[in-house]
Amino acid sequence: MPQITIVILQYRPDAAALRRTLASLAMQDTRDFAVVLGDDGSAQDYFAESRAYLAAHGITDVQTTKLQPNGGTVKNARNAVRAAATRWVLMLSPGDFLYDSETLRWWLGRLQADEPHVAFGRQAYFTPDPPQPTAGETPFDRTPYDPAHYDAKAIRRNLLLYDDGISGAGLVYERALFLSALDKMADHVRLAEDFSLRLFAVQGVRITRYDRLTVWYEYGGGVSTDAAARARMLGDWRAMLEVLRAEYPRDRTVRLAYEYYFNDRRKSRLVRGLVGRLIVPQNAPFKKAQRAWKPPTNGDAAKLRTVYEFAEKENAAE
Repeated sequence: MPQITIVILQYRPDAAALRRTLASLAMQDTRDFAVVLGDDGSAQDYFAESRAYLAAHGITDVQTTKLQPNGGTVKNARNAVRAAATRWVLMLSPGDFLYDSETLRWWLGRLQADEPHVAFGRQAYFTPDPPQPTAGETPFDRTPYDPAHYDAKAIRRNLLLYDDGISGAGLVYERALFLSALDKMADHVRLAEDFSLRLFAVQGVRITRYDRLTVWYEYGGGVSTDAAARARMLGDWRAMLEVLRAEYPRDRTVRLAYEYYFNDRRKSRLVRGLVGRLIVPQNAPFKKAQRAWKPPTNGDAAKLRTVYEFAEKENAAE
């Protein structure tokens, strides 16, 4: 029985991007993993093509789940994660790739040694056409996740008040824990399955940080990287805060976050100003550093090109 399932969540997937994601699985130097392809009501899901491609590379433990009608990323994730049978799941979307051919073998070693509840590595952001690494990384403040000096209070503050989230691409979760969060979120939060980490922070679940590059994240094509999408994500965050407030009404950080993110124009200008300045002061050292931060450009461009070349070579051979 494999220990990890790669869950690929798709919605109207681009065929070429999906093929490259699958190519990054085919390139792995282990086959000790399962795959679930979760589709969110797309007219064309490419299930048959994806199964055939993976089978041609010796990856046969593959399941597919179809959400009908379209229900959003959180419900799609819940549908797909329910189908997994392994202890851990690793989340990807079409256009995001495992970093290199040794990534899954490395993850399996960490899972066996550390047994994390939730874990993340470093991300290498990239832009396509032509593929090249670009600046980007989350979270801004990695220090509270240092295994030797873990700071649960700072993590909760950063996630709930300072909007210093962790990218959902390449996140690894214990399946049962993740599913319990998705069940709480599914009727409220539509797109942001990775808001589950904010629930875990409130629950006191340890979030494990690794400093190895584990994923290529396609910047600019996701649900949170343009202005309209960011507005939708703010709506999702407010919905998540409703969930958190209902579950943990006495939690101080939850209460502060709720007051801050629902600090709308129905209040007087004086009250709104006081709420903003007292809860998340924009001149605080953290906020100044966060705004001034220039994220690194991670990743070896040659490794990124290898994924593209592998996928293109296989496509040409068909």
